[in-house]
Amino acid sequence: MIIKSINETRELAIKIADELKSVKGEVYLLLTGDLGAGKTTLTKQLIKSLGVEENVTSPTFNILNQYETTNNLVINHMDAYRLDEQSNIEMFLEEFDNNINIIEWWTNLNYDFNEFKNIKIEILAIDETTREIKIERNY
Repeated sequence: MIIKSINETRELAIKIADELKSVKGEVYLLLTGDLGAGKTTLTKQLIKSLGVEENVTSPTFNILNQYETTNNLVINHMDAYRLDEQSNIEMFLEEFDNNINIIEWWTNLNYDFNEFKNIKIEILAIDETTREIKIERNY
């Protein structure tokens, strides 16, 4: 799929949010893409679409942000850019039980997330405003 604007990004986020709301139990949204491709932009729109009213920020430096929606759903947002395959991901996974878990740069972790319900999203920057989005569902 090709998106060309922030409005189209918001529309995609709303569709993904609706899909995530229908998945029962723990689910992972796993994002990849180059720096500046739009992972955090999509994630911010998605978290807002799930019902978070507070300001959504990138967890680049603190690794993990946690949000609660207006209907008490917990969303974990992790940025694994500064982590590597030697990082103790299990420590974080304990926090992720029965929540919506969004991980940017998940491939840095060298962890098999296929044992969990997940949606993998790859964002490819075509030009300044155009993105190609590839989505793979595993649940």
